[in-house]
Amino acid sequence: MSKISNYSEIGKLNTVIIHEPGPEMENMTPETAEEVLYDDILTLDLALKEHRQLSGVLNKVADNVLEFSSLLTDVLQDDKVKLDVLQDVCKLHGHNELVDDLMALPAAQLSRQFFEGTLLNKDTLERYLSPSRHAIPPLPNAFFTRDAVMCVYDKAVIGSMAHRVRLTEALLLKAMFNNHELLSGQGFHFDGTQRKSEEVTIEGGDLLVIRNDLLVIGFSERTSARAIDRIVTTMSQNMEKLDVVVVDLPKIRATIHLDMIFTMLDTDTVMNFSPLITGAGKCKAIHLACGHGKIKKITEYSGLPKALRQFGLELNFVNCGGDNAFAQEREQWTSGANFFTFAPGQIIGYKHNHGTMEALNQAGFEIIDAKDIITDKVVLKPGQKAAVAMDGSELSRGGGGCRCMTMPVHREAVNW
Repeated sequence: MSKISNYSEIGKLNTVIIHEPGPEMENMTPETAEEVLYDDILTLDLALKEHRQLSGVLNKVADNVLEFSSLLTDVLQDDKVKLDVLQDVCKLHGHNELVDDLMALPAAQLSRQFFEGTLLNKDTLERYLSPSRHAIPPLPNAFFTRDAVMCVYDKAVIGSMAHRVRLTEALLLKAMFNNHELLSGQGFHFDGTQRKSEEVTIEGGDLLVIRNDLLVIGFSERTSARAIDRIVTTMSQNMEKLDVVVVDLPKIRATIHLDMIFTMLDTDTVMNFSPLITGAGKCKAIHLACGHGKIKKITEYSGLPKALRQFGLELNFVNCGGDNAFAQEREQWTSGANFFTFAPGQIIGYKHNHGTMEALNQAGFEIIDAKDIITDKVVLKPGQKAAVAMDGSELSRGGGGCRCMTMPVHREAVNW
């Protein structure tokens, strides 16, 4: 099996990377939550209980469910890799003096410390007066494994993160995809840790792989136009034709990524936040016709549905929150449009978004409780349309859903 093969959003899932939230989630206060991109602090016990429903379902439907921290521990066993990673991370945060002490830690302990953070030694007046508790900050966003790395076709894209607090994740994932036997050997379409400009940012929540010749990318608060230009020209270098549809999102917290308002559920069905995708205020869509490393033509459309129709995609749009405008606003905020598809027509999302689940049921999806999948009370059949409903009230307060928390590495091909 090829290590990286991801040619759609919906192909049967073989390999996926997740990260179970840990003590890093408790290394924040209401005062520091905003620094790490949270609106509020989360309760670890509740978040863990919910996340284990996600991992439990994935372990039933995928061949390989890989844990970020375990993969990192594996590559840190190599002293050269360990030193390279430490030098990069310590340089990023301006604490090169920590390299030797951290180098002495066993791989598993160092892996944990990368997630939980390294406290700042208050041994100078400047450090004593510093409001920061950490020399190397913790990674409470790391359970959103989608953002800092994307597997597109046969290679990875290392995220160019919009906020400094998430740059460490990209460095760690780069080391994993460069060196782990389960991931390495393919190279990168793009390495965001090598960016030369702060205006080049791209995150995984904005990049949707539709087909082997079609991508949809959000131009968002977190993904810049300059980065999209760079990605599409690089990726199309050896391609006769690559079509890219860019969705011009509002640059606000509710729509930090495209997958907060649009996710693929099946070959002909999508979940959407209708006010911005199909409604009167829909986001404009811009088609970039690419090939041989160039953008050959740019065409603007009034919305994403019209743009996708040009590529033979006549889609059924299921509304996040159903048809009630009030519910749509509430449930989009709690990640109601952010589903993860693990086989065509088989998806997982948060059960607390009741209007969304009812809309899915009306669209022909059987609603199944995650616990019934985990306990084998229900076994999904190929071709069955099903929406697995998991608890997520606490996780959604972190600002993401099931697609955000899953990074597919290998999927089976889809017949369109």
